[in-house]
Amino acid sequence: MLDSSRLNLKTAKVLVADDNENARNIIQDMLRAFGASDIVTVRDGVEAKALLARQQFDLLITDGTMPECDGYELVRWLRNRPSDEERITPAIIISAHTRESQVAAGRNCGANYIIAKPISPQTLLERIFYITEEARSFIVGETYAGPDRRWKHQGPPASTDGRRKGDLSVDIGMAIDGNLSANELDSLVKPQRATS
Repeated sequence: MLDSSRLNLKTAKVLVADDNENARNIIQDMLRAFGASDIVTVRDGVEAKALLARQQFDLLITDGTMPECDGYELVRWLRNRPSDEERITPAIIISAHTRESQVAAGRNCGANYIIAKPISPQTLLERIFYITEEARSFIVGETYAGPDRRWKHQGPPASTDGRRKGDLSVDIGMAIDGNLSANELDSLVKPQRATS
């Protein structure tokens, strides 16, 4: 598992599963740029399962859609492994399809995060940081195993800017003037002709 006190990818063993060779190479290059050196890549979820059954990894990054065994099935399988050490391996799903149903599927299979393609180095590194910093409990129930899904009510990790009403640190107070009329609101969003 990644050390939560500091991020050191140099000692982390990372498994990348993606059926697209270019995507695997891009993710591998990003991880190398972050300092990771022990990176194993596989072409599908079946290969990933075989490796995960034989050896421990510190981080799994998988594509959401792969033939035979997709990333969602892979993460669900990982979360239901008999060993606690195996099942708590952080897992990030990368997907070109991030409709609400896909995000819910990732959340429900036990992924720590879902990242939309195309992926940027900054986004990947931020999510890895979040995994090392977060203190979400690991839940094992009859129908779900994975990080506590209720984290959204606690706000983003402390290292990020707030974005929820509950994260505001100041009291906003009441409006000084009255509300804008419909015409005033419309004038704010309608294109205006320049006058000279």
